[in-house]
Amino acid sequence: MKIHGIRSKIIIFSLLCAASPLFSETFRVRKLFPLKLTGTVQSEQTVVTGINDGIAIFLPEERTWLEGIEIKIAIPEAVAAWQDSVALSLYDNISPLPALSQIDYSGTRSFVKPLPTRLSWVIRIPLSASVSFKESAYDTKLGVVPDTKQGFVFVRLQPAMKGIPDETINAELKITVKPILINKGKLRVSVASPNGDTSPYTLFIDGTKTDVDAKGYTLTPGAHDVNIVSDFYRDEMRTVHIDRAKTTELRVALKSLAPTLLVTSPANASVYVDGRHWTAIGKEIEISEGEHTVRFVMGGYEIVRVLNAQKGKSYTASVAVDLTISEQ
Repeated sequence: MKIHGIRSKIIIFSLLCAASPLFSETFRVRKLFPLKLTGTVQSEQTVVTGINDGIAIFLPEERTWLEGIEIKIAIPEAVAAWQDSVALSLYDNISPLPALSQIDYSGTRSFVKPLPTRLSWVIRIPLSASVSFKESAYDTKLGVVPDTKQGFVFVRLQPAMKGIPDETINAELKITVKPILINKGKLRVSVASPNGDTSPYTLFIDGTKTDVDAKGYTLTPGAHDVNIVSDFYRDEMRTVHIDRAKTTELRVALKSLAPTLLVTSPANASVYVDGRHWTAIGKEIEISEGEHTVRFVMGGYEIVRVLNAQKGKSYTASVAVDLTISEQ
């Protein structure tokens, strides 16, 4: 690593002081790199820039899951060797709108910091005052929230001192940009009743009573229990898996409280319920409350059972014929 004893005399403090964050400034970039993020999946984009370039990071219209932007810079040795030689800045109120053909801009600087004297630097830009990620030994969390009303975040690289050698001026930096997605997912529950009415029901998520909300519920990733309790229909229980930054749809069809009967039997058997031939084999059919007689007839063999059907219960009647051979 080179040591430059006169660096303190040649650093340009204008980028740190004269260009106050409170005032607009005009500047020119060599080239503008427009990038578009998605807020639904963890994708990343990589560009190779010079130290006089700008990057416009366009944000998606739907930002439900997007809480920040991560920028990883691979710093070449020609830059890392010259401490405080190159700086990264963020700007608000950029004019005109960023475009490939545009190199002259004006804007208000909200953040500036020299690149560190190492070969990699990760910065994390929060898009709101409250985010889940924190600064660590491996990355820098910005203490400012950029103004995103224009739909993008503008990043600029620029020389920060005089006397930079040509190898530094001409160096290329590999920059990777990706969204930071919130560690949450959403559950949307839609409930349909047999008659299409809107009879009331109570929704529980993980045992907690929850107000019905058509917009959905924000939950941590993983398994969650959903219970629907109603005085008019059968209680329903489901387990759903919530994925990070995704919406899970749960559709529940409520069932009548009338008892049901499902009959299964061998093909050569005849089934009678309350004396009537039962043809709905393998189908769940509503029956009335009270006592019912189920009779299986197969050849000269007959089995009769009685069930007492109760409200909200389901019953299955089945017979199986098996052959067992044993040895003693």
